[in-house]
Amino acid sequence: MGKNKAKLMIVTIFLLLLMGSVTYFAKISSEPKTLTIGVYTGSYWDVPQGDSYHMIDYVVKKFKKRYPNVRVIYESGITKTNYRSWLADSLVKGTEPDVFIVPTNTFNILASDGALLDLNGYIRHDKFKTSDFYQAALESGQYHNQQLALPFEVNPNLMVVNTSLLAKAKLKIPNFNWQPTQLELLNKKLRQKDYYGVTENFNWQAAVNSYQGQLFTSDGTKSQLTSNKVMQGLNLITEIVQLNNNVNVTSAMFDQGKVAFSPMTLAQYRTYTSYPYHVTRNSNFNWDVIKMPSMSKKRGTKLANVSFGISSHSRNATLAWQFMKLLVSKDVQTELIKYSQGVSPLKKIAQSTAMKKMLVSEGSNLTTQKLNAILNSGNVEPKFKKYYSVMDDADYQVENGLQSGKLETEVFEMQNHLNEELK
Repeated sequence: MGKNKAKLMIVTIFLLLLMGSVTYFAKISSEPKTLTIGVYTGSYWDVPQGDSYHMIDYVVKKFKKRYPNVRVIYESGITKTNYRSWLADSLVKGTEPDVFIVPTNTFNILASDGALLDLNGYIRHDKFKTSDFYQAALESGQYHNQQLALPFEVNPNLMVVNTSLLAKAKLKIPNFNWQPTQLELLNKKLRQKDYYGVTENFNWQAAVNSYQGQLFTSDGTKSQLTSNKVMQGLNLITEIVQLNNNVNVTSAMFDQGKVAFSPMTLAQYRTYTSYPYHVTRNSNFNWDVIKMPSMSKKRGTKLANVSFGISSHSRNATLAWQFMKLLVSKDVQTELIKYSQGVSPLKKIAQSTAMKKMLVSEGSNLTTQKLNAILNSGNVEPKFKKYYSVMDDADYQVENGLQSGKLETEVFEMQNHLNEELK
């Protein structure tokens, strides 16, 4: 009897503990949770924009309908200029948001330091269709085979052509897919007629990119500044600068009809052509839109992006993932068309009737077919921790070499210097 009583007492205590645990966890799960979001005010692309919080408020409202017991908050008033330092401070203090915009120039650092949650597990569990995204846009959030961020909006580079100027100079308008060798030839012929070929926005990095030059090895241990493709790009930009006699060929000169080509981001172009902003420009010429020059139809377009990631220390990671999925849902991405000058990273939205109507309403020469081709040719910046800091150094050195006319003789020294930086 004594043994039976002891067993009964043990079972009773176990059941009471179990009931208490169930009650406790039920209480915890029913208590309101808070999901924090990190965003900044103003345009993602530094162009005029209306209500900069419309999209985040739109997503929060939809999220609240699905999860009424979850409180979603974000700190307003953080400017794009201050956002990076604000995020860095919050990461140091351990108060970073659950979901936040990942600044492009700190993505590699955050990724290498383990600050971002790997989304691959959620992607596999939910059978989330990554194939819905443009490949380069999706890869922008990858680091060492981990998907650490998802693109919310992208902003590709494109080339605007003054077709009236080329006709006046009796030169043929390049095809949509054209090569840097054609730009080089047209620039020479235009300078002979006292016109300018391309604005300063076509810089040395764009020239190198047009030849698919890789400035660094994939692991980020060595500079490849003197490699064949990189040198072809540097020779192209050197020739352009020399033919211009170091004249700073500005966007204003393009507006005045003095320049044949001007690289722009999609956001700049949509602002440039749309009412009311276009009324401030000189419109005494016709223009068209083509891809940036490239030796290949693939990977020839610089593709800027705004991406969101989840903190690796988030206590609400599952809820954060549900919020992330909502950011790239069909409904939210369709709403984005109305309120931003970039474009959706989702193929079907970028090619949708809604996007087509928006481009037409803006008086754009850009079609969804052209936009699709541009987005399919996007490239991805290297993924190693020091990339952005060493690129700043490379930019400073190459620009100085171009201005002094000593780039060709100093390029080996520049490469050695960058190699030291990469150690």
